[in-house]
Amino acid sequence: MQTQMSSLTLRKPQVVPGSPCYRSGEQRRIVAGLLSGNSLLLVGEPGSGKSTLAHFVGQDLTGFRLVHLKASTPKQMVESVAEQLNVDPTTLEGKKMTLAQLQAALFGDLLNQTAIFICDDAEHYPLSFRQWLESLLSTKAVMLVLATWPPAKDLFLKLPRLELDPLPEAPIRDCIQSAATELGIRLKPGQISNLMERCGGNPMLAKRVVLEEHLGLKITGPDHTQWIDGTPFLVAGLMCFTLVRFLGLGFSSTSLYLLGAILTVVAAIARLLLYSLPRRKGRLGQR
Repeated sequence: MQTQMSSLTLRKPQVVPGSPCYRSGEQRRIVAGLLSGNSLLLVGEPGSGKSTLAHFVGQDLTGFRLVHLKASTPKQMVESVAEQLNVDPTTLEGKKMTLAQLQAALFGDLLNQTAIFICDDAEHYPLSFRQWLESLLSTKAVMLVLATWPPAKDLFLKLPRLELDPLPEAPIRDCIQSAATELGIRLKPGQISNLMERCGGNPMLAKRVVLEEHLGLKITGPDHTQWIDGTPFLVAGLMCFTLVRFLGLGFSSTSLYLLGAILTVVAAIARLLLYSLPRRKGRLGQR
């Protein structure tokens, strides 16, 4: 089988040569999945390292037919696929193929030969192109689809989903120290701890907060999106006040009984109001 090596040159993440991959576990899992013929959807918050992880995955797949895509018009993206797969975009008469003809030619090529697609920022792809990618799932094409907020439809709904968790403390500390070294500054342990708190396990934010520290910008609030919903704990605390009602019954105290009844009503109203507030979905990639 003729192979064409296509590097991730259309959209290069800023990866320093020789830099370590802090998500080696996810890297091995993704590579193993792609080599076994399974497409994957990789989801993570902005700056979590999806493009960088795709870069390392692409390095592990050197020698296979790789297609790396960035968002553009459907025509430009289909032509990019044809170029990377070395599919001739002209007809037998020497005329340039129409978009539909080129898509059909690529579909036929992928029925016979395997290719691995690495699709970055896929939620920004035109709908018609996403639908064409979805049709390629019936061929020998294998896809790694990267997205931040993928809609729950078409291509995104069909692929197994892998979510990137925030990086642990040790890798984030390395990111902060590396960024400080590049800027020629030295950070005290206390400063590093404060910066780690602000970036919330996000490697891109880790570099940014170091630059903000270097520029003397006084920013204290965190900028990540990794939060815990404390509503159930608050409601549970309010419901504990209803115990006062039962204490009133036990001690035959009318005052405690009435107070418990009032607190029960207050807790019920608070619960109703809290659960009626709009909130984000608990899973990344869903709004």
